[in-house]
Amino acid sequence: MINSKSIKKIFGNNLRKLRITKGLTQEQLAEMLDMQVQSITFIENGRTFVSSEVIAKICNFFDVSLEFMFKPKFLEQTDKAENLKKEIIQMMSDCDDKMLTKYRNILFVLNE
Repeated sequence: MINSKSIKKIFGNNLRKLRITKGLTQEQLAEMLDMQVQSITFIENGRTFVSSEVIAKICNFFDVSLEFMFKPKFLEQTDKAENLKKEIIQMMSDCDDKMLTKYRNILFVLNE
């Protein structure tokens, strides 16, 4: 079930993973975003949430979409094509044969 606490946790976890992927400390990220280190810590721990301005700053800094920051399953942004493939595979993992055939046909037409 989605609630305020889970939204803060998802956003914070994704921020932490992005920061670590880029090899940044909380101090470095705070400086680059013109924020306090304690604010970064609280956000990453899901203890507080941020304004739309800060969300925009974070998305622009890491070059990720708004939707990405709220995805419960983190996909590293190191290789966008590979991440798209992983996401498609994830989406299709629960499909039955009939639906997979439809998707295959759509991809076939798009590749022509």
